[in-house]
Amino acid sequence: MSDEKKIVTGLGKPELHRVLIRGHDLTKDLVGKITFSDMTYLMLVGRFPSDGERRMTDALLTILVEHGMVSSVVSARLCYSTAPEAMQAAVASSILGAGSVHLGSSEWSAKMLVKAFPTGSSERDIDAAASAVVKKYAEKKKRIPGIGHRTHPEGDPRAVRLFEIARETGVYGRYCDFIQRICKAAEAQYGRQLPANVTGAIGAIALDMGLPWQLTKAFALIGRTLGAVAHIGEEIRNPMADNINSAIKAQLVYDFDSK
Repeated sequence: MSDEKKIVTGLGKPELHRVLIRGHDLTKDLVGKITFSDMTYLMLVGRFPSDGERRMTDALLTILVEHGMVSSVVSARLCYSTAPEAMQAAVASSILGAGSVHLGSSEWSAKMLVKAFPTGSSERDIDAAASAVVKKYAEKKKRIPGIGHRTHPEGDPRAVRLFEIARETGVYGRYCDFIQRICKAAEAQYGRQLPANVTGAIGAIALDMGLPWQLTKAFALIGRTLGAVAHIGEEIRNPMADNINSAIKAQLVYDFDSK
């Protein structure tokens, strides 16, 4: 008997006349019969979604596709302008910037929620845990991931809609409730509105759907990939990278010139 460990996957297997995805025949059972949201849920969770889970997954995939001329899509446009033969590099340059400051904070928000969620389930336990989260970040003088938004300080409309759909579909659970309690504790601490932002909503909802916190950023990456490709498509039809470069040069000051 071999001492070598077997490499086991339950995702996909190509055969002579078929391709299996999670045990399903790709061309007979899936293509033309399921939606991309179905496929996303099947790949990430391991089963087909219910009607409510499908609608929620579709919303999560859609919500972050586009948010204007932000740094990540500017990066994609600039990269494409210098290497038009490598669209994948331009898309990658956009996605690589998804982190704790922009686009990727759903991961850190979800991690915070998982680590801070109390073992007790009483109202007092949950409220105390929410207050402890706010106190911890206040002491460190750090921004709470998934809370507040510079563009939408009075409330991120994307987060509001996601929570509405979560309630309508029955997905809304303990983590969605927990982040709302953290928001209330933060408002009491700082004396101003600090509602959940879109990545906070994504993180909480994805956890309530059963995903590990490490995968919650998947919806941002998948959605923004489409957005980056669309910006590249616009760059092809209406080039503006040169204008962006000119604007940068016009504002550029060389420190050594003043010495």
